[in-house]
Amino acid sequence: MPAFIDKHPISGTEHWVDQNEDDEIRHYVREDVEPVIDYAKEMRAEEAGRRHMKGFDMLHFATIPNVVVTKLLVEYGVNVFDRNDYPKLFKLLNGEFAYLKTTNMVHTVKH
Repeated sequence: MPAFIDKHPISGTEHWVDQNEDDEIRHYVREDVEPVIDYAKEMRAEEAGRRHMKGFDMLHFATIPNVVVTKLLVEYGVNVFDRNDYPKLFKLLNGEFAYLKTTNMVHTVKH
């Protein structure tokens, strides 16, 4: 049975450990991502009111929870903090992970 270790006070990310019959220790990370998904959905719905932001150099494109950052790295080999991975990251955010986007725009990397 997993044992609770810690909970981050801001993100709510929980850390748990478990030891199986082969004495392997496993580390689990849990995070309630529903508030993040709800926020992104609300931001997409309000996008019409933010059209004026198109002329700015930066735009809030997506909100990615910590557990998804880890999933992207482990399962897809995409490091969200590495500019070289941005083409792969944006492809995933425009597709499979579109529910994390705060805009309906399609983002790509310009070279």
